[in-house]
Amino acid sequence: MARLFITILSVLAIVLLFSASSAYASDSVAESFVRKTCDDATYIDVCLDTLLHQAARINSHPKKSTRLAIMATIAEVQTVSSKLENQAKKPKLWTREVAALNECGTMIADSILSLNRAMEESQHLGGGTKRDKQSKRVSLENDVKNVQDVANRCVNDMHVAKVRDVLLTRVEEIMEPLVELATNSVDLIHHMQF
Repeated sequence: MARLFITILSVLAIVLLFSASSAYASDSVAESFVRKTCDDATYIDVCLDTLLHQAARINSHPKKSTRLAIMATIAEVQTVSSKLENQAKKPKLWTREVAALNECGTMIADSILSLNRAMEESQHLGGGTKRDKQSKRVSLENDVKNVQDVANRCVNDMHVAKVRDVLLTRVEEIMEPLVELATNSVDLIHHMQF
């Protein structure tokens, strides 16, 4: 009886060991896919920070990694918009600085529309001719590039408004993660196979 119990226990331990090692192996494959995907990104560390914890969810699907990159950009648009709004409420700002911050915050918040359009378009990438697929890719890239353009326009508008250097530096710091995420999203779209 004891011998049977030890045999069953040994078999269970072996099964458990193989289950754990296969789960580890699949995580390794998923993580390896994300690392390879992020090699195509301009900001590799940002890409890894964005996608690596989602490796199992991505499950080696380029479309999923691209969609998650766009979703991270959407989340950052909301963060940047909120930071700019809070920055505009700081005391001791000149009127033109407040106006420039508010305008920038509005432009950034509005850019979420193009990102939402990109998310919708990313659901309908299959089918059609090679030319159709290329057209879809370009449209998707342009929707995300809009965020980069808006961020650059905001910084330029700060220069035009002649805001103080300390505020300009702060706005650039606020924009940097957004531009990096949007750039990576465009990179992933560009390298995505249909």
